[in-house]
Amino acid sequence: MGKLNLPVLTIVSAVSLALLLLGQHFIFNQHTLRSWEEKFADIPGVVAAAVDSTPNGLSLTLQLDNETGLQETYGQILNLAAEAGISLDAVSILDTRGPILSQTLYEIHYAIQEGIATGRFQHMADAVAQGLAQRGIDNYQLWVDNELIYLEMHYGPEHLYQVFPRRESEPGGSAV
Repeated sequence: MGKLNLPVLTIVSAVSLALLLLGQHFIFNQHTLRSWEEKFADIPGVVAAAVDSTPNGLSLTLQLDNETGLQETYGQILNLAAEAGISLDAVSILDTRGPILSQTLYEIHYAIQEGIATGRFQHMADAVAQGLAQRGIDNYQLWVDNELIYLEMHYGPEHLYQVFPRRESEPGGSAV
């Protein structure tokens, strides 16, 4: 029997172990992401959820049904996202906004930003209501909590969901 080459044997063992650990990590990571997706999809009003691993951490993309409002589901979504380690700015909601709701959002976002800047939320709500009434949009909800402003609008087949943080991002941090 020949002489064993210890350095070659060590390198082969190290590479094999590294590949096994990498494969285990990949399989475990995919299983974990699917598990989070299932948990998000179990929230009433959530039709589909996709959790992705990015260089900046986990991101979440949701699709809501058009019958259950954002107000009823978003708190549960945020709680589960925090549990999963997903930051607020990594949560996005797919909607079916079209040209009418997109243009309307563009036109009323000034009132919303002014409300955020001044804290005059009743004035903001009145300005938004007036802007939506001028466009014939009467199926909407706008509400404010301690950290966020929520806007949900429906117009025919178009549905829009938008969440605005009430505070600006800290330098180097994320909006809350």
